[in-house]
Amino acid sequence: MHDIDIKHSDFHRIDLNLLVALDALLTECHVARAAERIFIGQPAMSHALARLRVLFDDELLVRSGKRMVPTDRALALAPRVRAWLADASDFIRRPDDFDLARAEGVVRMSAPDGLETLVAPGLVAWLRREAPGVRLRAQLLEVDHVLDALDADELDLAIVAVDVPLRSWHQRVRLLSCQFNYMYAPEQLDLPPNATLAQLATLDHVISSHRGEAASVVDACFAAQGQPRRVVATAASITALFQMLKAAPLVSIQPAIHAGLLPSPEVVIRPLPTQPPLLIHAHMVWHRRHDQHPLMTRVRQQVQSLMARVEARCPQGATATTAAAAAVAAASA
Repeated sequence: MHDIDIKHSDFHRIDLNLLVALDALLTECHVARAAERIFIGQPAMSHALARLRVLFDDELLVRSGKRMVPTDRALALAPRVRAWLADASDFIRRPDDFDLARAEGVVRMSAPDGLETLVAPGLVAWLRREAPGVRLRAQLLEVDHVLDALDADELDLAIVAVDVPLRSWHQRVRLLSCQFNYMYAPEQLDLPPNATLAQLATLDHVISSHRGEAASVVDACFAAQGQPRRVVATAASITALFQMLKAAPLVSIQPAIHAGLLPSPEVVIRPLPTQPPLLIHAHMVWHRRHDQHPLMTRVRQQVQSLMARVEARCPQGATATTAAAAAVAAASA
């Protein structure tokens, strides 16, 4: 991790503040003016000079008539002390000094298929415009692996739509909430304009899950009504799911924000009839080690902004494909 081996015990007898005083003394060659330069009293600066002389075993400044002049040792030390102070100043600079346009790196993000489609276009467009030296690498991880990837610093942020068992060193912020729609192809299924849960429960369902699992809040909702649904197919992507609906007599229940991802006049989209409304919540999760990282802070803010625009333009329980499509387009702008 470090190329230079530092013997930390060597610094036990050194007050590094003395180097600040030494730079001021060598700059002013005058004790009183050096004291004013670093906002301390003249007696304190005289004491610092005495300690510096002991530390370096050299007079450092000697009187020559009415003024003080640096010794050869002091002249040799001056550029090294100034360079050290410059490095220290750069080391402790505030994040406000961060220049996004000159940033370089990779943003590593994980999100489910539908949410990635909503956020990635707008995020990569923003990066190309504001931070051309930063690349986006989106990947699909199982929810069970997301937290471990964050802990191993293999991932910078994750967008999740299910509850995950966060640890004390994880941070989370809500991105959006929305209701569910049911969707089907009229050429494959003949349903009334407002189907009930009981009617939907009698149909074959296709779900979207890259994990290949069927259990969800939707299944819990049907089960609570005594109407368990019958899942006969699982798609790993929203694209495949839409194609399945057009190819077979199936129904699918999806978050309302997914309605505009693949608009198609062949698929009807209507709000799921539940009271109270069944909601899904999307959150962004990251490791606290990156709380103050200037680039990641800006990226997280942009993700929140994109998702807020999606949520605002796609009301909970959206019933029209056009409303959701407008939300996706706006987020990408």
